[in-house]
Amino acid sequence: MAKFGTDAWLEIQGMKKRMDQLMDDVRERFDMRQKAGEKVALWQPVTDAYETSAAYVVQMELPGLERDHVNIEVQNGELWVYGERRLVKEAQGSDYHMLERSYGPFARKFTLPPGADVDDIQASFQNGLLSVTISKRQYPTASRKIRVTEE
Repeated sequence: MAKFGTDAWLEIQGMKKRMDQLMDDVRERFDMRQKAGEKVALWQPVTDAYETSAAYVVQMELPGLERDHVNIEVQNGELWVYGERRLVKEAQGSDYHMLERSYGPFARKFTLPPGADVDDIQASFQNGLLSVTISKRQYPTASRKIRVTEE
């Protein structure tokens, strides 16, 4: 059996005190945001983001949500997707033994690349999968040779 000195015990007590302070700080920030009316994200949906030759695509899993509970905005070069999944108690008169699904407000923010066309964004929602397609700006692709003249 290993022996621990008083130094190890004091170190553990110090770690516990720091963790308590950290949790108090997080709780205080959360309460301040709630009072200020800011949107607070309690969870983040899993997301895939990829690029094709014509667009940037963001796909987000939002099972159990209705289309009307999802908001999409573009602000200052950022794509914001946010909403809320509400807890609906289906078991009347019983106690839950496990709640593993995430409930409450969610939010995700993505910085749009320079080639994104913010005027051409499409979104669809099917079977709990949100797909946001951001077209790329079309630049002239024609190339030409420039003749250098002598003066």
